[in-house]
Parts: sequence; C-alpha cells; structure tokens
Amino acid sequence: MDAQLIRFPHQTDTAAPHEDAPYTGPIPTIDPCKTTYTVEQAAYLISLSVDLTREYVEDGTIPAIRTANGWEIPRARFIEWIDNLPEA
Repeated sequence: MDAQLIRFPHQTDTAAPHEDAPYTGPIPTIDPCKTTYTVEQAAYLISLSVDLTREYVEDGTIPAIRTANGWEIPRARFIEWIDNLPEA
C-alpha cells in the first residue's frame, strides 16, 4: 500500500468539524495473524476519528460485517477500498 493523498467520501456536508479530526487515541495493537480490523484500528490506519470511522462503517462507506461483538472490518476488503479511493 503506497502512501498517497486520498479524499474520503462524505455522505453529507453537515458533519461537525470535530468529526473530521484525525485519530487521537492510543496506538492500537494490530495482530498480523487476524484477518479483520476493529473500528479503532481502522481509524488509526486512515487517521480519522473513531466516531467518523464508525459512521462510515455503519453507513456502508467502509466495508464491514456486523457481529455479536460489534463491527469487524475484513482486511482484504479494507485495503481494496483504500486502493480504490479517488486521489485528491
């Protein structure tokens, strides 16, 4: 995955300014053996707030699967989604 400037799709233009803030939580541990990310891990990887990342997951912008324990984001689909984002 090469570094590139990407533009995340916004469903509405009415998002509160703090929602676009970059990730500010602790650095999550990412197990290389797992095939999914948590919302927090994905937020860290794309440098978006956890709230906005969760919103993207819930509205289907970020591909994810709802489980009994919350949301799981398949790594392969997440990387494919990132690779297909329009460049800014």
